[in-house]
Amino acid sequence: MNEPNTMATELWLTDANAAIAAIRSTGATNLIFVPGNAWTGAWSWEQNWYGTSNAQVMVGIVDPGNNFAFEVHQYMDSDHSGTSPNCVSATEGSQDLAAFVSWLRAHNYKGFLGEWAGGRTDICYQAIQDITTYMDNNSDVLLGWTWWAGGPWWGDYIYALDPANGQDQPQMQYLTPHLRPGNGC
Repeated sequence: MNEPNTMATELWLTDANAAIAAIRSTGATNLIFVPGNAWTGAWSWEQNWYGTSNAQVMVGIVDPGNNFAFEVHQYMDSDHSGTSPNCVSATEGSQDLAAFVSWLRAHNYKGFLGEWAGGRTDICYQAIQDITTYMDNNSDVLLGWTWWAGGPWWGDYIYALDPANGQDQPQMQYLTPHLRPGNGC
């Protein structure tokens, strides 16, 4: 499930637990990514504008295999939607991840940043450096990340990482130092 929304967080918990139980009933032992409600924003994990917060409800996740991670998204534009090339600040991403990371530690959980991006502006390049460094420094609870988006379908989308005219997109120079096995864009 990608970005559950417009439902009670308690309903999403029930649905996620049913899905996990069904997956485990097949004998599967793989890692399961569990998103939160409200488009699974890291920035809004503890907020309640969408109902009961993910931070309060998602502690009810039950995985008989105990092999899951909470998957969140983090865009650094003003409304966290990933629709603007402008980042709010050079530290927007790390500031917005901090509460989620603290929550993971407090509950002995793991997390994964499943969608994130920043535009092609100087402030976004700084924000990309900041958030990747933050994620590296918190790799004890953050399993990795994936950049949004790539592939020829995206064309000249503001966050697309596909090379243009044989040249890497500018964001790659800030992402490359942080790539490691099991972590990528």
